[in-house]
Amino acid sequence: MRFIISDESVNRYGYRILSRGMSTTSFEKNPVVFYNHGTYNLPIGKGKDLRHEPDGTITLDIDFDTEDEQALAVQKKAERGFLNACSVGIDVLETSTDATVVLAGQTRPTVTRSELLELSICGIPGNRNALRLNGVATEDIEHILPKIKNQKKLNMKPAFDSFDLPETAADEDILEQLAALEDLDAETTDPILVRLDAIDRKIAALSASGKSSSKEPRLRDLMKDLQEQTIAQKTKQDMTWEKLTKLPEQEFEAYRKEHKEWYEQLFYGHYGFEPRY
Repeated sequence: MRFIISDESVNRYGYRILSRGMSTTSFEKNPVVFYNHGTYNLPIGKGKDLRHEPDGTITLDIDFDTEDEQALAVQKKAERGFLNACSVGIDVLETSTDATVVLAGQTRPTVTRSELLELSICGIPGNRNALRLNGVATEDIEHILPKIKNQKKLNMKPAFDSFDLPETAADEDILEQLAALEDLDAETTDPILVRLDAIDRKIAALSASGKSSSKEPRLRDLMKDLQEQTIAQKTKQDMTWEKLTKLPEQEFEAYRKEHKEWYEQLFYGHYGFEPRY
């Protein structure tokens, strides 16, 4: 009698097993068939002519031991349609929650790689083909195949609107826009751009209030301050120990006090030890 022993549908426990990832090599060397996974009892038959069908199912012919009373009883019930289901006992080798292998309504990971250990005729299968974890009680499945966390569908309309993209835009288009924002964030760490941003905010605040208090910094003062910061930043970055030692004593001391950390780095780089004041 030929039975479907496995397919790739979601079973009653919320997971599924990929038939193409099921290794049957060991089983085919010892194709034992039991009743209701009673591996502590004698087998009721053996499997033969195992096939991986094009539709993803695995089928097998079962040769019942007609000299065994229980095996004969099971065979007769199967022939008369009272027992129709098979159940495989497997070892789980790999699982995945990747969207490419998870079906709608699935609550646990997909078993992508497994090893077939034994086969049983059973009355109540775990799913259409009674896929059963070998030696694992139902209550223990949670530890081996924990439920996939609920994924809420994201409302991407705000992202499309923010980036001026059509709702048909691909994920790559959104990622490209996000990458551009990251580059912009990196640029704004530049002290000059940070200062310009501060100026823009100040001007916006003055315009919104309609006031221009003398206590508030004027734009020309802000620009002067920005210019001084720009010169100081450039001077600091361009300075080397050789250039520094050629400065007049007064300028040397002024630079050392104003750019103490940079001075100490230059000193250490030249002498190999920190300056002692």
